[in-house]
Amino acid sequence: MKLGVTLWPQNTGWESIRDAAIVADDVGFETVWTWDHFYALQGAEEKPNLESTTVLSALAPVTKRAKLGALVQGVTYRHPAVIANMAATHDVVSNGRAICGIGAAWNQTEHKAYGIDLGTPGERSRRFAEAAKIVRALLDGERVTYEGKYYKLASAVLNTRPIQKRLPIMIGGAGEQKTLRTTAKYADMWHTFGPPDVMKRKIEILRQHCSEVGREPSQIEIWGGQWICVRDDAEEARQVLDEIRTHHPPMNPPNAIVGDPDEVAAKLKGWWDVGVQGFIVGFAYPYDTVTIERLAKEVRPRLQKLIKKAA
Repeated sequence: MKLGVTLWPQNTGWESIRDAAIVADDVGFETVWTWDHFYALQGAEEKPNLESTTVLSALAPVTKRAKLGALVQGVTYRHPAVIANMAATHDVVSNGRAICGIGAAWNQTEHKAYGIDLGTPGERSRRFAEAAKIVRALLDGERVTYEGKYYKLASAVLNTRPIQKRLPIMIGGAGEQKTLRTTAKYADMWHTFGPPDVMKRKIEILRQHCSEVGREPSQIEIWGGQWICVRDDAEEARQVLDEIRTHHPPMNPPNAIVGDPDEVAAKLKGWWDVGVQGFIVGFAYPYDTVTIERLAKEVRPRLQKLIKKAA
C-alpha cells in the first residue's frame, strides 16, 4: 500500500509544513498533499490558511522523491485551463513529481465571502465534468476547441509541457452517479474518505462506470484516507491529539486510527482488502512526525507481511 500525508495548511507557518513534508519525503511516503482552501476548515474559520499552489511549488525544491498535489483544487475558483497550466509548470519545477488534484468544490463560506458562484450540487457536478475533460485534454497535449455550458475554449493549447508523459489527475469526491463517472472518464487516481465497507461499495460503482465508458478500472489508483496516531500507549496518543486540538479551537476530535504498529497495520489491511491501493493520512499543526516516521518504518512492513500472508 502506498502512503501519503495531507498537511493541513491552517494555523501553521511555512517552516512547520516544510519540515513535516521533508520528514515524509525522507522516510519514503509516495505522496505529499495539502488542501486547497482559503478559510480554515476546522475550528474558527477566519484563521491563517496557506494557499495550496504556492505551498506545493515551495515544497518542490526541498523534497526529492514524493509526488506533490493539492487535495483537491476546486474548479469553481480556477479556470480549468489555468489549473492545467499550473500543473504543467509545477511538474517542471518539481522534476516530474506533480499530481493535478481537482474536485467540484464545496465550501460555502469561502465562495460567499469572495463572491464566487458555488452553484447547486447538480451545477457543480456538471461544471466539474466539463472542467475535468478540459484539464485532461490540455495536459495530454491536445489542441482544444470546446463550447459547453460553463466553459468555452478556442484552439487552446498548453504551451508549457509537463515532464511526465501523462501527468496524473487525482479526483476527490464521493458522488456515485456523477463524480465517479467523471473519475472513470478522466482520472488516474481517485480519493475519498470512508471505512472499508463504504469504500468497497464505491469502488464497485466506479468499476461499473469504467465498464460503461470503456476504461480499465486498473488505470485508476484508489486512495482512502483518515487520521492516524501511532503510539504504544493509548494515553500518550490521546495527549498528542489533544495538543493538536488546542491549536485549532474549537476543533472536533479527529476521527483517528489509534494504536501500536501492529494494530494500525491490521486496520489498514481492511482498506487494502476491499481494493484501496493508497492511504492519505491527515495531519494538522503541530504535525505528528513521530507517526509519520513510524508509519513508514514500522507499520508499512507489518502491513506488507499481512498482505503477503493472505495472498
